[in-house]
Amino acid sequence: MASENLDKRFELIQETFSNPEFKTKLGRILNEMTPSELAYVIESSPPHERKIIWDLIQLDTEGEVLGELDENLREDLLSGMNPEEISAAISDLEVDDLADILQTLPEKMTNEVLSLMNSRDRGRVEKILDYPEESAGGLMNTDIITVRAENSIELVMRYLRFLKELPQNTDDIYVVSKNDEYLGILPITKILTSDPNLNVREVMDTEFQPLKIESDQIDVYNEFKTKDLFSAPVVDKNNHLLGRITVDDIIEVAVDEVEQDFIGFAQIEEDIFASPKKSIKNRVLWLSVNLLTAVIAAASISLFEDVIEKVVYAAILMPIVASMGGIAATQTLGIYIRAEAMRQLNRKNLRYLFRREFIVALANCTVFSILIYGITSFWFADPSLSLAIALAMVFNLLAAAIFGFLFPHFLRRFGYDPAIAGSVVITTFTDIIGFVSFLGIVSFLIA
Repeated sequence: MASENLDKRFELIQETFSNPEFKTKLGRILNEMTPSELAYVIESSPPHERKIIWDLIQLDTEGEVLGELDENLREDLLSGMNPEEISAAISDLEVDDLADILQTLPEKMTNEVLSLMNSRDRGRVEKILDYPEESAGGLMNTDIITVRAENSIELVMRYLRFLKELPQNTDDIYVVSKNDEYLGILPITKILTSDPNLNVREVMDTEFQPLKIESDQIDVYNEFKTKDLFSAPVVDKNNHLLGRITVDDIIEVAVDEVEQDFIGFAQIEEDIFASPKKSIKNRVLWLSVNLLTAVIAAASISLFEDVIEKVVYAAILMPIVASMGGIAATQTLGIYIRAEAMRQLNRKNLRYLFRREFIVALANCTVFSILIYGITSFWFADPSLSLAIALAMVFNLLAAAIFGFLFPHFLRRFGYDPAIAGSVVITTFTDIIGFVSFLGIVSFLIA
């Protein structure tokens, strides 16, 4: 229902642009929308309309909208703002969201925005900016509530009432020593249901393990997923409490990972409504790479011109071998990338996964070599040609499994993302193996 209402509002906004009085009407519509809805409208609009919509959004809402936007689009909008405008827009955001936005700015601009903040907020943001963006430190929020173990539950309740408002997504408060060393968590439910005369030490959970500040964001995601967490404390190497990570941050990590994998496989730009200039630049790069690999594959075919002249049917059957190998290799690549993204790969199961993919490839070789032998025999009534394509199918499917598994491992060791760089190279490799093996066997049988 909410999705339908948002779609109707989006259609109304599109219609408003054609109205001479559109700015007044559009401003009223935008003022009734939430930050996430505004972000959706901006991301779903062409560049010239984005600028109009952004200019009509009220200043006290701009910061939350920026936090909801895609990183590249956010960067475009921020590039048109001066430090004073940015500081005013993001002043009410949570510290982790502030850090996310500042990390997209040039260093000089970041320093200027920080200088406009009060000393308390500046110190909290700078603490997060010191950590890598894709680490627990980069994800955490320093807005936490802490108590001492010797405090009574009644005192804690009075303290919470004194605060009047809890930080967003607070399900636990944290128990620390005088030196801010993490001791455990005190769930809000425990505070509400425990005897007020008890001490915090008597009801707190000391078994809950905090996250390490240097942990990778995927490890943090897996921790939340396996333990069904809503929030978790973050500590440094000396067990000092630094902040917490909440489930909304983890959802963003999961969404970003899925989007990046899809973009890598599809080799398209992140922003669907980006300007033609940006789209051309992105696609020309990948199309150039594909053209180069296609030329390499074509060159391998040219080595067998005399074979193709003598056996014209070979030219008809070549794409079959290449296509089967390419699909098989992409399947194996997908298995590897998924296992890697879920942090499920280690030395022991890496060997098992490779053996499994090899066994699957052997089964595929058996089934499809027999199948293609029968189809070719029925089609061309040529046993030699049928044998050649059947053997080529075996070679190519085995090569696809081996290369499709080992190549992304090789790319990762040298710091490249296999989701982006893997598919083009692997497809070219299987094409060449398919063409050379098939035409080579045909050439041998003819001789």
